Amino acid sequence: MTDSASSSDGAMPCGPCQRSHAYAAKNTPSLAPPEPDCTFDDPDVIAEGPKGKIARLESEIAELKAYIQAMNDVWAKCTCGAAHSVKVSSPPPGTDGTSPTDRDSSSAASPSAFPSPIKPPAPTFEFSDAPTTALMFSSGSEIGGFFLSPSPWDIRKPPTLPFHLMDPLAPILEGSPGCFDISTTVWPLNIPPPPVLFHLVETFFSSVPLASRLIHKPTFMANIRQLPTSPDFPHVGLLHAICGLAALYSPIINEARRDNPRDSGPAGSFNSGIVYRPNAGQGVQGERYFPRNLEDIIDAGEESFGAAHIRWAAASVRMAIGRGDRLFQLLQATLVCTWYAYSTGMTIGVYTWTGSAIKLAASLGMNVANGFEPLSRLPPMMLSLLGLPKNHTEAETVRNVFWISYVMERIYCAGTVWPLTMSDEDISQILPCRLSDFVSGAYVPTQTRQCIHTENMILNHQPLMTDPWTLYIKATILISKVRTFNGRYRTKKGFSGSGVEQAAFMGSSPIESQEFMILDQTISSFIQGMPKAFREPVGITVDPVLYMAHLLPFMAMIQLHDPHAKPELPNDHSATQVLLGARGILDLIYKVCATSFDLLFLDHSCSFCWFVAGAAIIRFLKVNMQQKKEEEVARMTQELGAVKFMLSNLGDRTIIGLRQIKLLEEIYDIEIGPGGPFTGLPPALQYKEPEPSPSGGLNAMEDSGLSFID
Repeated sequence: MTDSASSSDGAMPCGPCQRSHAYAAKNTPSLAPPEPDCTFDDPDVIAEGPKGKIARLESEIAELKAYIQAMNDVWAKCTCGAAHSVKVSSPPPGTDGTSPTDRDSSSAASPSAFPSPIKPPAPTFEFSDAPTTALMFSSGSEIGGFFLSPSPWDIRKPPTLPFHLMDPLAPILEGSPGCFDISTTVWPLNIPPPPVLFHLVETFFSSVPLASRLIHKPTFMANIRQLPTSPDFPHVGLLHAICGLAALYSPIINEARRDNPRDSGPAGSFNSGIVYRPNAGQGVQGERYFPRNLEDIIDAGEESFGAAHIRWAAASVRMAIGRGDRLFQLLQATLVCTWYAYSTGMTIGVYTWTGSAIKLAASLGMNVANGFEPLSRLPPMMLSLLGLPKNHTEAETVRNVFWISYVMERIYCAGTVWPLTMSDEDISQILPCRLSDFVSGAYVPTQTRQCIHTENMILNHQPLMTDPWTLYIKATILISKVRTFNGRYRTKKGFSGSGVEQAAFMGSSPIESQEFMILDQTISSFIQGMPKAFREPVGITVDPVLYMAHLLPFMAMIQLHDPHAKPELPNDHSATQVLLGARGILDLIYKVCATSFDLLFLDHSCSFCWFVAGAAIIRFLKVNMQQKKEEEVARMTQELGAVKFMLSNLGDRTIIGLRQIKLLEEIYDIEIGPGGPFTGLPPALQYKEPEPSPSGGLNAMEDSGLSFID
């Protein structure tokens, strides 16, 4: 081919191409071209040498520099204000000008390069001298009081990107590309600026155990990057609720905490690997505190950052629910506010919030599965306020939100005798799918799923439908059945008819009834029949949802037998079961204490299970003291110390643990008296009732749930 190329004048095809064409015409005449397709001898193709390539590149670079300078001149004459926030710069002298930054600068200077939301432009930018913090926090004057002054935030000059381009996981680096300022007329009032909001949202999903069940994270993270005027942008009530709850976990939020000093050593005679973290005081955090990814944000005034956002969430929900504005998101916001109310120890607030959530879920028809609608001449879609789901992901979200509402009411009200808002007989909703399928958006058939009325559903665990969340729900159903039995036994027995109904109440005491024996056997079978893959909630990691699924059946066992237990009798079955349940909870306590897991990231309702175990131990401790059993007294004293240590450890960051410690101390004083063997916690760990806030503070938030649904 080389010889042919050197002797050819370009008018005739080269020899190899002629031979290839002749071979093709002979074997496949229908596919062969009429003439040889030869480009080797194209006279217009001229090989470019190294010098020619360098000359061409230098010419293109000179053209780009001239174009950039022309654009800078145009922007300098502009009066719209864009040139004061971002300016394209020419490459520094002495460089070869062939870096990718230079090429991107030429394309970014074009107006068509900015609108793309997928790949932000990457030119070289110069920031103005105006404080960037003032630009970032200009969305609302009221929220600015919770943050630090602008000076500490300007050290690294964070870019003022539009909120739909901000990445919450991307590091803030000096000299990062920026764009135009956030419009103060678009961003919702009192919602934190986008960088802080994205941080709180990520904290919410990574810290709250059931957050990824309550909200489909991929969909939510896509919607939160929409314009606030978009119909897909989340409801401000839901955003306020998320910010309020995430403030309990965020390393950049200083929530109002007690100022009592903390010891990092063990409490009493009980040792543990969990150490106390010093409280934040005057904006200074101790060395053992959570690592800070951003600068601290200090709340201002008497009301804390989280309490303020929960109050705003309650007000937003109350106003929006009258208009019927996105009721499903309002229900999600209500559940988040309920979590916050429980973590901050508001008993009445929790009861009213959960009741409001269940009522709203019932009006949306979320307790009824397809095919189990009430009898009516109207079509099913007209029997509830919630429309048909657009896809199976929305349908799974509805199921998850309902079961979260169910679980919260059953557990949070388990320590009271107050009636439940919804009976189990009114629930036909099927169990949700596994978390992995829900997050990925995979379709899971619904025909074979279990519901609360499925025969033997508590003990029958379907292989492809079971995960820690479904076990959590089944354990909660046990709590509900025990509560229903204890609350309605005397009513059913007093008004029972004849025949089969009366036979169920044969016997002189409730423990001899058929329903009691079935419940007792079901609880024991559930504990022993836990699927093999879910028998250890504490291993290399701690699964907070599975941990609750293991705690709840022991609590159900205690609550079922506690009214009938007689610890002074040596062979009393109920007393044995109560002690067995308390020791089962203690075993789970010891497993968590053997790790460095922070109790704040558990489901905070586990504190009530610990409290139930502690109350049962006090009851047996009293009997052993009366019977002079010194070994048992010493053992149970140490077990009670373990329970109080766990509650105080959780109370280091939330008030619920300290409230339950106070209740345990009151029970101890009533049953045993202040002169008992348990000396209590050190003074630094004892609970002190906070003084009322002049501005209302948390009390105002608690009252906000009382008239949630008019």
